[in-house]
Amino acid sequence: MAMILLLSGTSEGRTLSARLRAEGLPFVASVTTPEARQLFAGVDPPPEVLVKRLSGDAMATFLRERRVRVILDATHPFAQRISEKAIQVAAQEHIPYVRYERPTTSPAPTPVAWEVGEVITVPDMETAVQVCLQRGSRVFLTTGTKTLPMFHEVMACKWVMARVLPTVASLSQALEAGLPPAQILALRGPFSQELECALLRQYRIDLLVTKDSGAAGGVDTKLAAAAALQVPAVVVSRPLVTYPNLCHDLEQAVQTVITLMGEGVKHG
Repeated sequence: MAMILLLSGTSEGRTLSARLRAEGLPFVASVTTPEARQLFAGVDPPPEVLVKRLSGDAMATFLRERRVRVILDATHPFAQRISEKAIQVAAQEHIPYVRYERPTTSPAPTPVAWEVGEVITVPDMETAVQVCLQRGSRVFLTTGTKTLPMFHEVMACKWVMARVLPTVASLSQALEAGLPPAQILALRGPFSQELECALLRQYRIDLLVTKDSGAAGGVDTKLAAAAALQVPAVVVSRPLVTYPNLCHDLEQAVQTVITLMGEGVKHG
């Protein structure tokens, strides 16, 4: 049976899987960590979930063996390598690729002048590091554990708190990056504005660093809390990727997949 490969790891991936199930469309979900498998716990009946980091060759083999007819990419906006790999393999195998990307919440497309309580948008993590070296003395990093090693210079001269997922892997990565246990917050969102404000106050944060991961990633709530307390915020822009069939609306993504799959596959 021809099917869809749903690249996931986000809350939208769970929503899309439920919609695909409701439409009677066969699919396999793919995630990279065991924790991400839990995203599909509420989907009935439970979908097949592949937990594996696929190389380009492995993905191509999977597409052929499982007769995948469409790739639906609902990975994180900053999972650039996964998306670029999927686009390349889809083109190689002559399979349509559809991208769902959550809407941006970035307040400005280019860097803006620095002022207390304002937001500065930067193009990449390296630029965010440079801002941290120049501004603030107590920095709150909410950019994910994979980025922490990039801030080693900042950790050497500033007080840095990082928020990470409450998993053994995330805690280990934070410790390996050089953060002491007392400066690691292991919490899973979503977070309310009240909690974000409380954390900024409790740790006397004077510079917040986050990524433009959209409302689902809590960016709007972080920025609202920072603005309320006049804490400057650095927002790292999303990587620039040219996506085929880009959708910012979940229903549009589903309807695009339905069109590509064809009514015969849907009911067959």
